[in-house]
Amino acid sequence: MDFITILLKMVQLFCVIILGFVANKCGIFDRDTRVRATKIVINITMPAMMLASVADVSTLPKTSEIVSLLVVAMSAYFIWFLCAMLVPVLLRVKKDEVGIYRFMMLFGNVGFIGYPVTQAVFGDEALFYTTVFNLPFNVLAYSLGVYFLLETKKAGDSVMDDEGDVDSQVTLQETQQSKSSISLSLFLTPAFISSVIVICIAFFHIDMPDMIGATCDMVGAVTTPMALMIIGSTLADIPVSALVGSRRVYLMSLLRMFVVPLVVFLIYRLFVRDPLLLGVCVIITAMPVATNGAMLCLQYDRDEKVMAQGTFITTVLSVFTIPLFAILLSGGV
Repeated sequence: MDFITILLKMVQLFCVIILGFVANKCGIFDRDTRVRATKIVINITMPAMMLASVADVSTLPKTSEIVSLLVVAMSAYFIWFLCAMLVPVLLRVKKDEVGIYRFMMLFGNVGFIGYPVTQAVFGDEALFYTTVFNLPFNVLAYSLGVYFLLETKKAGDSVMDDEGDVDSQVTLQETQQSKSSISLSLFLTPAFISSVIVICIAFFHIDMPDMIGATCDMVGAVTTPMALMIIGSTLADIPVSALVGSRRVYLMSLLRMFVVPLVVFLIYRLFVRDPLLLGVCVIITAMPVATNGAMLCLQYDRDEKVMAQGTFITTVLSVFTIPLFAILLSGGV
């Protein structure tokens, strides 16, 4: 697949994001509609798309290959975690923003953009691989990710001094209550449950009834355009001035979108022999910042401005960086 073909596919996906942006400005896809659409995607269409990826067991990898895929996915997240811990230190991020930068470095938009992009670049076979990589995301984003955000200041909290130390208006008791809200219910989401079911079906090669598979395929087809329009609608609600980030945000974005995927490629090509597995691993690493971050900031009353900036900048960069890595993976450069 040549660079122009992949670039056009990325532009096509980005056009759907623009459509969501315009629909928001026209009053068709406002915040209330977006909230309802997000619930439909996360709880219905995305799980259906995951299940559809294992509808035909004859096309699934062997059990040994699935184990290898899980090992690669978990080890990749370990590398990303190390980067998430190191980058804020290198960039000398203020204390009240360290958790946000860690979240942005660790969690890419695997769900909303990962599925359509890997499908566009590698075909339908890549959906199962992406589902496996999404499993650690579903576990970590709503546990470790929330913990990162709870380390940051609350929206509206003031800064006490020039060193970036935040005013401790949030008492220790309030912080502990916020952290105690990370319960088992955060893991028992339809997306997470579907991911586990998909792994079990693939691991034990369980045949799914044709009618169920076809239904899941039809419902899951809604995921890609709806998810991309949700991103566009979200960006439309962010003031233009708020989308212009600081020097640290741009440096983080370059590291997130180019340096880290390149490091992952150079490391994993040494021992990963399956080109599809290597490709999905690198492309997932090159995903822009997860839109879940901004929603979690709102949910836990944290300042979402920096998160929104990182999400926007990395989403724009992905239109160019993902085709570059796809060409690198295919040996085109």
